[in-house]
Amino acid sequence: MQQNSNVGEKAFEYHNSGYHCAEAVSKAIVEAYGTECSNGIPQVATAFGGGVGRTNQELCGALSGGFIAIGYLYGRSEPWADWTVASDLAAKLIQRFERKYATTNCGALLAKFGRQDNMMQCKQLSGEVAAMLADIIEEATL
Repeated sequence: MQQNSNVGEKAFEYHNSGYHCAEAVSKAIVEAYGTECSNGIPQVATAFGGGVGRTNQELCGALSGGFIAIGYLYGRSEPWADWTVASDLAAKLIQRFERKYATTNCGALLAKFGRQDNMMQCKQLSGEVAAMLADIIEEATL
């Protein structure tokens, strides 16, 4: 559990330092569970921030960042390869997220948060999603 809170803190720090939600979560998770963090991780996640392309209309960027990390760590590289582990982890993440926040939509989450000072609720959400995914990964590897 300590590792998971550290991953959450790291995602919060990344978001607070200028990375956005998707970049922060994917970077923190890949650094914690990958053998090496590709410098391309934030780049792959960039278009997903702000509910995809800053539209605030689609999937929460923090959740997208989690999916990007899952794909990077557990995704397949050949079309015939099994993708059960990645899909199971993604399904668990979305279920836990929906259970906690009742929506995965960026705009709906922003409306719930109300006025934010320096995107603080979004930064906290990034940390929570990273910790949530770290819990799921740890449970899956027991």
